[in-house]
Amino acid sequence: MFHVKHITREYWSVNNLISIELNGVKYRVDKTFTLFAFLSQQQIDTQGCALAIDQQIVPRSEWQQRGLSNGESISLFQAIAGG
Repeated sequence: MFHVKHITREYWSVNNLISIELNGVKYRVDKTFTLFAFLSQQQIDTQGCALAIDQQIVPRSEWQQRGLSNGESISLFQAIAGG
């Protein structure tokens, strides 16, 4: 008999898919996607936006190389200047 106590990252990656969250909405995406590829696939306009993964800001210069991992939470928000 096989018992699963918790779902591991390896379990989600069996079919080359991972589960991520963007602004509270869950997505299943190809595990080879970069952050940029995911945003492009979703046709999200990122002009003037800032982005954080698991509450850590990711510089725009890293979006094309930054891979995604199962369970990550992405927050995309409008950057506002002022003081």
